[in-house]
Amino acid sequence: MFKAVPYSQDIHDQCKALDDVKGGVNLKDSSHKSKQWVNQCRKMQARWAVHTSGKAYVLYVQNRTMSHLFRVQSYGKNVYQAVRRYYRGLDNASNWTWQCTKVLAVYDCVNTHTGQAGKLLYGQAQSRAPW
Repeated sequence: MFKAVPYSQDIHDQCKALDDVKGGVNLKDSSHKSKQWVNQCRKMQARWAVHTSGKAYVLYVQNRTMSHLFRVQSYGKNVYQAVRRYYRGLDNASNWTWQCTKVLAVYDCVNTHTGQAGKLLYGQAQSRAPW
């Protein structure tokens, strides 16, 4: 069993000595970010904001191969757009989602933090609704 060892000055000295033996480790300053990385994060944050805009819906989805049923929270201005956003994904290229899953029911989302389903909007009522 792994036993945690409290941090001490001896451990710090051993690590420093090991770095000296290896020739030192040059770590980049983690506070400095490259311009490409900052731009990529900005674009992904904007893409996520667009993907999660609109009204929240709870989708009951079934896996086509194993008939496993699960819930997904999706956003859109109407039911059609919410289901379409689920199938297309964040990168608009999730082809496996179309082939592997199907949406059985769409509920209004009462609480976005817990994903609690409310009123049935589309499809067949699920036995596990509203949770």
